[in-house]
Amino acid sequence: MSELENRLPDTSELGQLKEQCAELRRLATFLLLGLVVLSFTFAFFVGFQVRRMGKDLDAVRPQMKPMMEFTAKEEPIIRNFMSNLTDYARKHPEFQALIAKYRIGTNAPSTASAPASVPK
Repeated sequence: MSELENRLPDTSELGQLKEQCAELRRLATFLLLGLVVLSFTFAFFVGFQVRRMGKDLDAVRPQMKPMMEFTAKEEPIIRNFMSNLTDYARKHPEFQALIAKYRIGTNAPSTASAPASVPK
């Protein structure tokens, strides 16, 4: 009879553990479903924003094309002026303070980072 009494608490504990396990499984499934819904919602939002920004970019591109062409045409002249200014600063030490203040030698982008052509 002592064996029967010992089995009853074990059976109820086992049942409670099974219920807790089932509840955790339901909770994990619910959280996974929520994560999937949230992921799809975020992906839809990002896709919508990309499409919207693409339309905005297409609308602005014709207005920006003349400015980009002008900049591309004037860039060699500006680079030449900046190199002449830097050379002048090397020869005249009193001009070094102005060059250092405005960081003229470091502001010019390198030729590797300059865009190769005007985007369409």
